[in-house]
Amino acid sequence: MSGGEQTAPPGATQDAPGMFRCFVGLPLPPEWQDRLAALRDELSVSGHASGDVRDPALTDLLRRLRWTPPGNWHLTLRFLGGVPASRCGEVADALKAIPFAPVSLAVGGAGVFPARGAPRVLWLGLARGARECAALAGAVDAALVPLGFAPDDRPFAPHLTLARLREAHRPDRRENDRQRNDHQRHERRGGESPSPPFPRAAWEARDALLAAVDARVSRSASPWPGCTVRDMVLWRSDLGGAHPVYTPLAVLPART
Repeated sequence: MSGGEQTAPPGATQDAPGMFRCFVGLPLPPEWQDRLAALRDELSVSGHASGDVRDPALTDLLRRLRWTPPGNWHLTLRFLGGVPASRCGEVADALKAIPFAPVSLAVGGAGVFPARGAPRVLWLGLARGARECAALAGAVDAALVPLGFAPDDRPFAPHLTLARLREAHRPDRRENDRQRNDHQRHERRGGESPSPPFPRAAWEARDALLAAVDARVSRSASPWPGCTVRDMVLWRSDLGGAHPVYTPLAVLPART
């Protein structure tokens, strides 16, 4: 999220009455929002560059991308889930007690979650600032433990979510049987195999998508600018419309 504060639309939903869906993160500056929007436009099916690999699997992958809307891009430090509205002030106060320096960021390479199998999330990593973000995420966890938020037991992986992928059409039974047999033969040979089985064409399409993102991020004619983030934000997320609406509940300036 960047720029002016977004106002939740009438009728925006909450997880439950009196609960706000909240997360803590770093806002991205307007120049990054603009570059991410341009990346989205270039990688749409209609704007797909003629120099990229054009094959049915890649085209299908591009069609299934559901991009984060411009202005909503951010770097999540901790997703909190449903928080009672009456306790958001306590959460903000706990976050205010965290001393942190401004964070210098440089964009890195593209990736997907999960790393193996059918991708569900397309993201960009960080070439600079990952260690600082991980340390800040750890400080957020520690600050919220006294309020009853258990630390996240998953390793922190700083990333910018570019898009989520709609579920693909499921293959028919014959294709499922073929994939399962290929998977079992590969396992008997002692090799590493994706789990669940994933067709070769889909692997190639995924790799082509990541290569296309990396090529646009790293092009020398228009290098991606670095940035320094000077605030941490506690956001409320409303899911009632076509896209989430993020409303800052507290903006916490860096301080050492």
